[in-house]
Amino acid sequence: MDQSEIDALLKAAGTQPAPSTPGALAGHEVEGRVISEIDAVTAVTERETNKVMDQLDLISQLVNRQQTLITEVMKHSGAQDPAVQEAIHQILSAAKDIQDKVFGAMDLMQFQDITRQKLERIVFHLRQIHDYIVELLGTGLKSEGERASISRTIQNTGTTPDEKKADADAVVEEFLRSKNKG
Repeated sequence: MDQSEIDALLKAAGTQPAPSTPGALAGHEVEGRVISEIDAVTAVTERETNKVMDQLDLISQLVNRQQTLITEVMKHSGAQDPAVQEAIHQILSAAKDIQDKVFGAMDLMQFQDITRQKLERIVFHLRQIHDYIVELLGTGLKSEGERASISRTIQNTGTTPDEKKADADAVVEEFLRSKNKG
């Protein structure tokens, strides 16, 4: 996630990014809003995905009902005509194709569960980083010089994408290694 994406999340949450000067971090409020936004996106996506899944299930039930009705029609004496049999066969074949497409769409909708799991993992890591920053910038710092040094480190690190960090796990691992060194 780069700075423009973070700024967009903050703007959507109704918060402007805090200036990068010592002591100007509004950590709790910003972190809470960003995490709330991610949670809200996850909830909306899950709710809407469930609506789509419900509709697909309803379509599947209607196709099954249609197949049952066609099977009943086949029992009537007039349905033994070869032309009628061919038409019924084509209708049943189309119903099977619809059913297959519905099941395929249901399988494709599994992306939402994977996305939800990834967002929950990101929120977990954001909370860990937030807690560390609060601890680091909190009462444990004795002088203004220490706060300024940390502020410069954060500013120099930045939030632009780093090709060496493929995902949030890599960032957290690097963070934990640096914490253990200090």
